[in-house]
Amino acid sequence: MNRKIYALNSSAITVDSILYAKIYYKNGKPYGETIEEHTLNLLKNFEILKRLYYFEIKENLENLTSNRFFWLLETAVLYHDLGKANDLFQRKIRKILKQSYQATSGLRREIPHNSLSPAFLPEYDFLNDKEFFMLFYAIAYHHYRKTTFDKEELVFTIKTDLEKKLPSLSWVKKKDSYFSMDQPLWTEYFAYLDEYANDYQVIKRDKDYILLKGILHRLDHSASAHLPVEEERIKETEKKLIAYLNTKDGFKGLKDFQKQAAYLRDKNVLLIASTGVGKTEFAINWIGKDKAFYTLPLRVSVNAIYERFKKVFGENHIGLLHSESALYGIEEMKHADKELSDERLSISEHLYRTDLSRQFAMPLTITTADQIFTSVFKWKGYEKIYATLMYAKVVLDEPQGYSPDTLALIIQGLQEIAQLGGKFCLMSATVHPFILQKLKDCLDCLPIECFIKDKKHRISCEDKTIEELVPDIKKAYQVGKRVLVIVNTVKKAQELFKKLKEIGAISLLHSQFIYMHRKKKENDIFNNSKSVIWITTQLVEASLDIDYDILFTELASLDSLIQRMGRVYRKRPYQSDEPNIVIAMDKPSGKGTVYDNDILKFTKEALQIYDGQFLTEEIKKEVMKQVFDIEKMKQDGVKFYKKFRENLTLLKYGFEVEDKRSARALFRNIVNITAIPTGIYNDPRYKDKIETALESLTKKKLPKEQRLSFLKHLKDFTLSLPYYKVQKAAKAELKKGIFLISIPYDETLGVVIGEELENIL
Repeated sequence: MNRKIYALNSSAITVDSILYAKIYYKNGKPYGETIEEHTLNLLKNFEILKRLYYFEIKENLENLTSNRFFWLLETAVLYHDLGKANDLFQRKIRKILKQSYQATSGLRREIPHNSLSPAFLPEYDFLNDKEFFMLFYAIAYHHYRKTTFDKEELVFTIKTDLEKKLPSLSWVKKKDSYFSMDQPLWTEYFAYLDEYANDYQVIKRDKDYILLKGILHRLDHSASAHLPVEEERIKETEKKLIAYLNTKDGFKGLKDFQKQAAYLRDKNVLLIASTGVGKTEFAINWIGKDKAFYTLPLRVSVNAIYERFKKVFGENHIGLLHSESALYGIEEMKHADKELSDERLSISEHLYRTDLSRQFAMPLTITTADQIFTSVFKWKGYEKIYATLMYAKVVLDEPQGYSPDTLALIIQGLQEIAQLGGKFCLMSATVHPFILQKLKDCLDCLPIECFIKDKKHRISCEDKTIEELVPDIKKAYQVGKRVLVIVNTVKKAQELFKKLKEIGAISLLHSQFIYMHRKKKENDIFNNSKSVIWITTQLVEASLDIDYDILFTELASLDSLIQRMGRVYRKRPYQSDEPNIVIAMDKPSGKGTVYDNDILKFTKEALQIYDGQFLTEEIKKEVMKQVFDIEKMKQDGVKFYKKFRENLTLLKYGFEVEDKRSARALFRNIVNITAIPTGIYNDPRYKDKIETALESLTKKKLPKEQRLSFLKHLKDFTLSLPYYKVQKAAKAELKKGIFLISIPYDETLGVVIGEELENIL
C-alpha cells in the first residue's frame, strides 16, 4: 500500500499530555480513563482471549495464518482509539470532569474518533492490500457514524491538531516499533471512509474480517466495562453432569443417546426426541468444554433452564441473557453487602454477572434467541455476535415456539453460523419437515432420533368447543386429578376460568398479569401434588418441567399440541383405557390469527384418525410429516409456509437494517410497550411504592445498585402489551419506556381483555 510521505512540521507546541479515552462513574462521581489505560485494558483482554480460545479461533481462519490474524488484532487494538486525542473530544471529556481545556482554533466540528484513528497507522510494507484494508476498516468502522465532514476538514484536523499529540503517545512506540514520533500522520484516506468504497465491499463479508472486527468489538466493549472478555471454561462437563444427576432419584447413568453426544461435539446435530427423554442432558454433553449459547423462545423457559444449569455447574459459570435478565432474581437478594450469606449474591455481584453475560463473557449463556439471531439483519456491529459464534456452539431448543417469520431468521442464522465455522444443535420433540430439509440441504447436519417406547398419551378428539368440555373438566378434578387446561388466547382462558372458578382449587396463568402476580403463578404451577385445575395459554408449552394427570386443550397446530401433551405423564407410562389428552376440535380461539387456518385443518384431519388411541412418539413423528408436508403446503399455498419462505428469500437477497433495536423489533415481529395499568397505579397498596420508585429513578447520581433495586420494585407492577393495540389507552409515559395505561385490570383475571386484545396470546 503506497502512501505519500510529508515532512513533519517540527515546531514544538505544548499540549496537555493527558489524553482521555472515556469517562466512568464510581459512587456517582465521574473519573477519566486515559487512552493508554483503556488500550492496555484491551491488550489484557486480548491475552485472555488468546489463552482460552487460541486453537478454536485458529481453526476458523480461512486465509490468514494465526500469527498474521493475531498481529492484525493486536494492532487494531493499539490504534483503534488514538483518534480520541483530538482537541474537541478532549474538551468534551474535560467539561464533564470540570477541567478547562483550550482547543486548537479553526476546528469547525468534532470528527468521529473512529474516522481519525487510521491517520496514526504506520506504513506496514509486509501487509498485502487485503490485509491492510482488514486492519483499516476494523479500526475505522469499530463505531458507525455517518461521514458529515469533508476531506478538507479531515486533513486540517490531522495536520493542525492530531500531529501535535504525538509526543503524548510515546507509549505506542513501545508496543509497535513501526510507530513514528517524527513522521507526519496519514491524511490521504478520506475516500476509503465511504462504506460503498470498492475495497470495503470486497472484504466486509470476508470470514477473517468478520472475526477480526467482531473480536475487536468484544475486546473494546468488555474493556470499557472493566470486565474480562472471557471467563474460564467449564472443565469436566460430563463428570459434573453425572454428579448432579446422581442426586436425582432413579438415575442409572446417562442414556445411550446422551453418551453419544460426546462423540458428536465437532458436528452440527438435529436431535428429534420425545419430551422428557433428556434432551437438555444431551445438549450439555454435546457442548463439552466449549463456549456455548443455549437459546429458548420464552423468558420463563430461559429462567427455568438457567436455574437447572446453575445446579449442575454453579452460578459462576452460567450467564443469563434476555431483556429483563438484570432484574431476574433480585427479589431474593439482600440489599447490602454486609448481609451477604454464602447462598446469596449481593446486588453488586449480580450486576457484575449480568454485565459479563451481556458481553458474552460467560462460558455458557442461557438466552432468548433474539439476543443472538438478530445478527442475520447485519446491523452495524453485528460482527461481534458472528465472531463469537465462530468459536462457540449454539443450542436451539424448542424451535416450534417461534412464528414462521422468526423461524426463517433463525434457520438463516444457523446456516450462516455453520458456514463460518460455528456449531449448532437444534432439538425438539417436533421439528417441521421443511426446516429439517432446509438444514440438511445446506449443511453437514447429523440427524439423531430418540423416542420413548412407553405409551403416555391416549387422545380423544371431541367435536366440541372447550366450553362444552367444562363438565368433563369438573369431573376430572372431582376424582382427584391434577388437570391442565391449555387454550389459545388470554380471552378464552379468562372466559373458561369464570365458568370454573367456583368449584375449588383453580388457577389461571397467562401473559397479561403484572409481573409480581405472574411470577407467583409461575412458581405455583410447579407445586401441585393435590387435585387442581390450571387454565393456561402457550406459556407452559416449552421447557417447563411440569407433570399433570390430564390435559384438556383447544385445537392448535400439531407441533403446539405435541408440546402441550408433553406436560402430562411426562415421566410416567399411562396404562388406562380412558383418554388423558382431550382435544376440543370445534371453534378454537385464535383461529386464523394465532394459528394458520390451513395448519389447523391439516392437524384436525390427521389426529381424528387416531381418536381413542395412544399417540406414540413414532406416530407423532409420522403425523408431523403429514401435517407439515412440504409439497402439500406449497400446493395449498399455506400462509405459514409462505411466510417462512418469503422471509428466508428476503434474507438471502441481503435484507439488512441499520441498528440492533430495529433488528429486535423485526425479530419479535411486534413492538411491545411496558405498562402499569391505572387500577394498579391508583391502588392504595401499591401507589406509594410506585411513586417512590419513579421519583428515586429521576436522581442522576443514584448508585447503580439502588437504581436496579427501584427498577425491580417498578417492574413488579408492569406488564407487556402490543403498542399498536393499546396506543389509545396509553395515558402518559411515567418513565422512559414505562407507560401508564388506562385498561381494566383484575388481580384474579389479569388485564380484562376487550375487543382490541381479543387474540393476544
